[in-house]
Amino acid sequence: EILTYVLEQGHYKPADINDDFSKQVYTKYLKGIDPTKRFFLQSDIDEFNKYNTSIDDMIKNKDLTFFELTNSRLLQRINEVQDIYTDILKKPFDYNKEESINVDYENLPYVSSKKELKDRWRKQLKFSVLATIADKNKLERDKAEKDTSYQPKLFSVIEKEARESLLKSQNDYFDFIENELDHNDWFSIYINAIVERFDPHTFYFSPDDKEKFDISMSGKFE
Repeated sequence: EILTYVLEQGHYKPADINDDFSKQVYTKYLKGIDPTKRFFLQSDIDEFNKYNTSIDDMIKNKDLTFFELTNSRLLQRINEVQDIYTDILKKPFDYNKEESINVDYENLPYVSSKKELKDRWRKQLKFSVLATIADKNKLERDKAEKDTSYQPKLFSVIEKEARESLLKSQNDYFDFIENELDHNDWFSIYINAIVERFDPHTFYFSPDDKEKFDISMSGKFE
């Protein structure tokens, strides 16, 4: 209520809170919590879409239905995804299979099933493992050039190290989400999608702790 009053009455550049405002907040918020489209399914988005032009009314009525729905669904998908990447990284990828990956996340469609979601994660993880393998291979070559007695690691060893490193990185990332982010932190992302609609230099920081605010759901595969 206070935030709405400040934005409408006290902001130097007040904006009309209407359906157009609602659509922009809706797009920015979903992009903020799932920018690489690796959590939500298309069925989730279809369910969310009914709020596309209602956020303005919900703000005025102090109604958090949309936020609570998307937040609970996101946490559900995050929990499901942990089983996906853990299972994928248990064994080597098929490096003889010719395939491609689309990293144009802005125009990438949401997946229609959990099977497609798992395949999207598989390709992204494979891509990351390959990048690590390439870096490790270069280091091994450099060591061999400097020391002719040095025996470079076998591909199988490097590949296993790359998967283990990525698994640790993913575990750390999801542990942070699970143990460090609370309801207020997620709510801050929603509120900032609203206040940044006025201008990109307006931010909301919750009272308790804002070191965590800069968390991005892009979740780097490193």
